[in-house]
Amino acid sequence: MRTRLAAGFSLIELVVVIVLIGVLATVSVALIRQPIDASADVQRRARLADAADQAMARISRDLRLALPNSIRTSVDGRAIEMLVAPMAGRYRGTLRGTPTAEGVGDVLDFAAADASFDLLAPLPAIPAAGQWAVVYNLTANGTQANAWAGDNRATIGSGSTATRINLAAPFQFPFPSPSQRVYVVDQAVQYRCASDGQLRRHAGYAPATTMVVPPVGSSALLAEGVSLCSFRFEAGNASRQGLAALSLAITRDGESVSLLKSVHLPNLP
Repeated sequence: MRTRLAAGFSLIELVVVIVLIGVLATVSVALIRQPIDASADVQRRARLADAADQAMARISRDLRLALPNSIRTSVDGRAIEMLVAPMAGRYRGTLRGTPTAEGVGDVLDFAAADASFDLLAPLPAIPAAGQWAVVYNLTANGTQANAWAGDNRATIGSGSTATRINLAAPFQFPFPSPSQRVYVVDQAVQYRCASDGQLRRHAGYAPATTMVVPPVGSSALLAEGVSLCSFRFEAGNASRQGLAALSLAITRDGESVSLLKSVHLPNLP
């Protein structure tokens, strides 16, 4: 009688199959992981770029609304400050002490303290009490024609309209504007990169002749993980505009994104 042998796999064959499956799995994981990691890297860089771009856009928006010649930077270049003026108009003035055709009405007097004056055209909004009226701002330093120092900055009182500005107290502006321009300043704003890697926007504080970093006021977080921060400002002149150069780098999880932006700013008061 013939004995039938049972069919099956030997231990060696099983070990070989397991090793082959392990090699194929390792290769497959490596092939699949590479595009997954690449996609995660792209998404992480996109988030970093978006955070840096949003911070730059916010700073640029305030810079474009800044009172001409009110922008200043800290000594280390890690803070930039400005007076935000959301609107401006033309006041009724005089020519050599005689009312002009544009000066029929409540004329702004530069020879004595004045409590109110008319505007030649309506403002886009009614000035609020507590805002400031600024005439002929020439610099962000010193004590003359400097709104930070306050010699050409008067507090707006109640009862103002789109065509008339009432001051909280009579005020004498030191210099008339050649274009009869008056700016309505809303607030002082400072952007500062702190040592902990946070970029913050400070507001709600009183203007001061000397720049204080950080100022005493409210603050809002703009970005975290800031590894490089530089603010520079070059004042313009009669033939060219001012220039603000902003450099910002954000680093997270070993990835860094750097942005450089230049903002051209009018400087005619």
